[in-house]
Amino acid sequence: MTKKKITKTLFVTVLTVGIAFAAVMDPNTRMQKVRELFTLFGPDTFKILNGQDIGGIGVSDSTKALQNNQRGDIASIIKSDDANSFVFCVADGKWVVYPPEPMKIGTDAMTATDANGRPFVMTMIKALRASSDGTAHHIRYDVTTPDGRIQQREATLWKSSNLLSRKNDTGRKFFCGTSVKAHP
Repeated sequence: MTKKKITKTLFVTVLTVGIAFAAVMDPNTRMQKVRELFTLFGPDTFKILNGQDIGGIGVSDSTKALQNNQRGDIASIIKSDDANSFVFCVADGKWVVYPPEPMKIGTDAMTATDANGRPFVMTMIKALRASSDGTAHHIRYDVTTPDGRIQQREATLWKSSNLLSRKNDTGRKFFCGTSVKAHP
């Protein structure tokens, strides 16, 4: 390879890596994107965050088109750029969005405990209730990784009225959050 080709290859590699690192979404930005989805789709956002379409009887063509136009944003919200964070939601005491373990969807979240036996969903709810602005940040809990290590994670939470940008009149009590690996 010539010196010019090596320099060009190195530049493209650095540029690509730089763009990848710049694309990592912080928890508050991710939650703002979730709010945009709730503003557009209301409670159907739970289906969207689980990778489902919201088609069917009674759904207008404009709503379907809007969902199709949002697919890139939806993918960036659901799929972590750094393979480390994810969005989760609890509604009426049950998991409605939980990417690490999709089999938990529909099961009781209120009895969920972290790796040390602490009731982490209840801790999250208490933090949201104590919040004056409907958000809670840096809520820590521990998980057991597939290789058996304990990993500390940190959640950023938004209650339903923040996600809907209005009073929650959906008939469901819910909140969503972003979970990331905690930094010491």
